[in-house]
Amino acid sequence: MKVSETGDLKLIYQFRILKGLIYPKRSFFQLEKAETVYGLHPKIWLLFLISALVFGISGFVGIGSHVFSSKLTEVPNEEFEWLKIYFVSGRLILGFLYAALIIFFQALWFWTLTDVPYTKLVALQAFVFPIFLFEQVVNIVLAAQMNLPWFSSPFSMGPAAQHMTEKPFLIYFLGCISLFKIWAISIQLYGLRILSSRSPVTSFFITLGMHVIFWLGTAILALLDFNKIL
Repeated sequence: MKVSETGDLKLIYQFRILKGLIYPKRSFFQLEKAETVYGLHPKIWLLFLISALVFGISGFVGIGSHVFSSKLTEVPNEEFEWLKIYFVSGRLILGFLYAALIIFFQALWFWTLTDVPYTKLVALQAFVFPIFLFEQVVNIVLAAQMNLPWFSSPFSMGPAAQHMTEKPFLIYFLGCISLFKIWAISIQLYGLRILSSRSPVTSFFITLGMHVIFWLGTAILALLDFNKIL
């Protein structure tokens, strides 16, 4: 609590990411009662920087470079080094964009369809974003050590999809569904159940619908032949 300028007691919530992941029930109840969320903006900036770093590392180890790999043999060594710098820089920017989509866009989706203040929804997304980043780190390790693309991660439905069908779109789509995504969705649902007056069933479809849109978009982008586009 904090005393406002008018002398009234003001309920505040001190935002802590690890506390939200380890003690979600306590954290969401405190967040629901709070009038102000302190410490959110610095943590958001930190998450953005970590996201850029993770994506930058993925670019440094060559993840995603298959788009240009067929043309690299024709490029002189000097130009190759510049292209590598541009590629890693692009991955850094992608890291910022990824953080913005998960934290701000998904919060906007929830804000549009629920009765929860936008700031509290941003806090909810900041709680789950480290899970998405951890999945990215796991995918980097799998790609670097075992040469496994993201849709072949043993933590996703991708390998099962590859046994059931040869259609790339279904493989990419099911490859998006992973244990990490289920973990994040469960926390989002738990948070909405406490923060929102929407029924659990409504919250489930709101959350699932948003993720299905993301998975469809990821599958479509994975299908595109950027060599022809570029």
